[in-house]
Amino acid sequence: MNANNSRREALLFLMAIICGAVTAIIFAPSALKLFGFSNMTIQEIITRPEESVGRSLLLYQATGTVLMFLLPGVFIINRWSQGNNIPQLKKHKWGFVDTLLALALLPLLLPLMDWLSSLWNTLGQKIPLLSDLFDQYDANTALIEKMIFLPSIGDSIFSVLVFVIIAAISEEIFFRGAIQRMLHNNRKPYAAILLGATAFAIGHMNIVQLPFLIIAGSSLGFIYWISGRIWVSISAHVLHNGLTYFWTLSSGPGSYGEPSEATLDTWQILLCTILALSAGFALMKMQKRVLLDR
Repeated sequence: MNANNSRREALLFLMAIICGAVTAIIFAPSALKLFGFSNMTIQEIITRPEESVGRSLLLYQATGTVLMFLLPGVFIINRWSQGNNIPQLKKHKWGFVDTLLALALLPLLLPLMDWLSSLWNTLGQKIPLLSDLFDQYDANTALIEKMIFLPSIGDSIFSVLVFVIIAAISEEIFFRGAIQRMLHNNRKPYAAILLGATAFAIGHMNIVQLPFLIIAGSSLGFIYWISGRIWVSISAHVLHNGLTYFWTLSSGPGSYGEPSEATLDTWQILLCTILALSAGFALMKMQKRVLLDR
């Protein structure tokens, strides 16, 4: 594929992103109006006592996620599948053990991500420019917790659907299936993974969780690259979102986005990290063996 075609596809994808963002800005607030919260800011809605606040915010979140990530990602992937403008990642033999190793990566890295987030949080509070951004993040935390800590089972199921499933599918199709796939077309694998992870972190617009997002994005990018299958990275993302969601739920209000209060010893963090790296190396070795056997 020549450079002109590559630039054309990148420009088309950028246009799809812009259209998705504009559409989300226009239509997502309709979810708030549906529940009677028209002409109100998000900050004003959060302070309202009605139970419908959580539902309206969840529908707002789901609508925005679908319009900004899922639809542009599906559109561009469908275009590539029809014209082969950007080739798919190479698929090799993939089995049950490979899937288990891939799914184990993020849970094993959670202690490291939590520890690095704690260090980043401490550093950020000491830097004037960052401390202002960290303070602004508190408002976003209140918004998220309004959508997690809900009074009814039906609302809780909707919350899980939005945060665990819709978010994972939409983000993987957008950041891995579209952005990273395009990056693999003309960059080394490690560069495509890291750039994709950077886009993933920027897309969340959450500087407080920056180390967490970079490592999570890199891990998901590695899983997508090594497997060549988007469903594997989606499964890993769903598992990761589910674990963090239910750990937040069990920790109670005020815990979202905060480092865990349960401190782990250094050796425990090292052990989990070593196990995660071992799982990654095992996946690479198994895939290399598949290539040699061909």
